[in-house]
Amino acid sequence: MMYNISKYLLIFLLTVSALWAQDKRKVGLIPFINERPNPKYDWVSYGLEYYLRNKLSVLSGFYVPEKKVFQKVLDEIGFGKNPPTERMIYHIGQYAKVEVTVSGSYVVENGSLNLKILYSNAYNGTPILSTQIREPLSKFFDVGNQIIDQLVNLAGIPVSESEKRLLSFTLTNSVSAFESFIRAYMENNKPNPRFEVVTGLFKKAIQKDPKFWEAYYNLGIVYFNSGKLEDALAQFDKVIQALPNFSKPYFGRGLIYFKKNRYEEALANFQRVTELNPNDYKAFYYIGRVNIKLKKYKEAEEALNEASKINPEYAPIFYELGNIYYNQGFYKKAIEFYRSATELNPKNADYHLKLGDSYYRSQIFYNALNELNKAIDLQPDNPIAYFLKGLTIYKQAVIEELIEAFLELLNGTDDGSNPKNPGGNTSRFTMDPIKKKQVYLDMAIAFTNAVRYRPNFKEAIFNLGLTYHEMGSYDLAEKYYILTLQHDSTLVRVYLKLAELYTQTGQKDLAVEQYRKIFYLDPAYIVRHPTLGPEHRYLNLLSKFKKELEEKLQKNPNDTQSNLTLAKVFEAQGNYGKAANLIRRVLAFNPNNKEAKKLLNSLNKY
Repeated sequence: MMYNISKYLLIFLLTVSALWAQDKRKVGLIPFINERPNPKYDWVSYGLEYYLRNKLSVLSGFYVPEKKVFQKVLDEIGFGKNPPTERMIYHIGQYAKVEVTVSGSYVVENGSLNLKILYSNAYNGTPILSTQIREPLSKFFDVGNQIIDQLVNLAGIPVSESEKRLLSFTLTNSVSAFESFIRAYMENNKPNPRFEVVTGLFKKAIQKDPKFWEAYYNLGIVYFNSGKLEDALAQFDKVIQALPNFSKPYFGRGLIYFKKNRYEEALANFQRVTELNPNDYKAFYYIGRVNIKLKKYKEAEEALNEASKINPEYAPIFYELGNIYYNQGFYKKAIEFYRSATELNPKNADYHLKLGDSYYRSQIFYNALNELNKAIDLQPDNPIAYFLKGLTIYKQAVIEELIEAFLELLNGTDDGSNPKNPGGNTSRFTMDPIKKKQVYLDMAIAFTNAVRYRPNFKEAIFNLGLTYHEMGSYDLAEKYYILTLQHDSTLVRVYLKLAELYTQTGQKDLAVEQYRKIFYLDPAYIVRHPTLGPEHRYLNLLSKFKKELEEKLQKNPNDTQSNLTLAKVFEAQGNYGKAANLIRRVLAFNPNNKEAKKLLNSLNKY
């Protein structure tokens, strides 16, 4: 039995300290050590942790770090098969930001569970209270409840009636079923879990206790994680039908609807979770995510703020808060939330990437480059990070040159002979040739890596072509322009750059051919820019291409593409009547032509 220690003495021991000064009691659950290693009873440690975490999750006065996050801390401080030392507990407090730890050891002997429990001050590692519990293993859940009672008494927190109701919820009355349930978890946490073993153990738990609804729910989660959504939904529906006031299956069902883009149904299920368990931060988190998908940003922010109150150390909450502002174009506001996400989880490449992206869009290029480099270090095959890095390198170089030129002008050191700033005009500076060469080389490397990891990344391919074009490597520039067009043959800007390149290299016929392709893609561009420069002897492209078009129509008056192109020319010139007549001609012999119908509808607005 538990040693008899006065409840009031326990409260006093902690009241005199500052441990419980904050609104939420941050508790670290350190796995209990099996004093006599025996695989038969290894499940007890996992089972105690699961049971305590499950019960504490419904109490608003407690906060328990995410299991994966806390496990990383335990791995980093070297926690293993021996009880933690005071120094270890101090480091756990520092790294996991918990105030108190619960640790201990156990022995199972002759059907009895002998448990030693240590509550420690995580600020300095010193013990607060040491106690023991001895009960038959068949009273495993009573042992867990006694630990919960001790924690509540130590903290001196009130427990609401709704929380008492949630605490009274019984997972199962069968310790044997619970053992199978926990062994399923142990298998699932292995580096390469065996799906059939995990599902088999959950089913075994259900077989031992057909009313073990937590097992049904977790079996559904295993199906969900394996992509078996209909099997998962069947499990969740079964639990809801049997136990409509159990919050977890609503959460599982919400996940399925969220994955299927059925956002209104997902929202209803996540909201039901918060009604049944107001301390479930992940339900509020997903309500935020759903509302972001629905572009209901005010509702999303409210839900995510509620989630952050319950768990202020869950990085994805702040990432989604950043997304709210990013999606609306408020990039500087998004920065503060993305920064919080990276501080809470500095090893998440996506967080650094989005922070770098926001810095870039806010024209804070130095910080952008730092964050993009961190993203690349964490995820070396991320094409977006390399692409943004290539863009940022150039922007940062330009800003540095502008600042340098401005300072020279401000300090009066620029006499007009500075090649960066001829005549002292900051709008006409040119980059230092040596620096420029290095900048373009770094850009080329970044864009090359982007294309390496996403071969069809047309924006990166095009920018690689632009970079080589600026470097004077015309063969490589041509190669990447053409490669871009192989991925998308409708990109007018690429044909323009190719025309420019061919003009520079004296291949005038090829240059004109690029303009011809532009004419058929976007006739309005040629209407706005009808004449080439002196390199082409001021060739009038509009007259040339329009004449070619008219000759085609003389040979084949019903040629759809030629009629539509000429109609677009007339539209760009403001001859809407002529344009409409041509389109009607097309529809007369091709009544289902979607492009013609769209053009005619747009002309009817004039």
